[in-house]
Amino acid sequence: MTRVERLEARIVSAAPDQLEDGVLYVSPEDRVALHACCCGCGEEVVTPLGDTEYSIDLSEKGVSIWPSIGNHDYQCGSHYIIEGGRVIWAGAMSRRAIEAGRARDRWLKRSRPRTLVDVILSWIRGSARFIGRISGR
Repeated sequence: MTRVERLEARIVSAAPDQLEDGVLYVSPEDRVALHACCCGCGEEVVTPLGDTEYSIDLSEKGVSIWPSIGNHDYQCGSHYIIEGGRVIWAGAMSRRAIEAGRARDRWLKRSRPRTLVDVILSWIRGSARFIGRISGR
């Protein structure tokens, strides 16, 4: 279990079967980024990209994602920021802070009018997750 201290962005059209440590896979078409948890636990971390989700910056300095990655529901409970390709480890968040962040996220999503594209993309993502679960991927 080796911690990852740097991430390199790799643009993909589909997620690979096996995630490499230190690689952030970015699918602009699916508006999602994923990587193996930087703590080394092996969990797959999925970050949806969009106005009310995560934002990503792919610059010559390296990839940055905001807000922080909080794997609070994973056994490792890791929490980190990805900035300029570096993994910056953050402290643990209290259950109260986690719930406050989730409430803020829900409020942001409700306050933004959904377009037909949002509805269709949401349906496609949900269907893909369901198919992945029943097929064992």
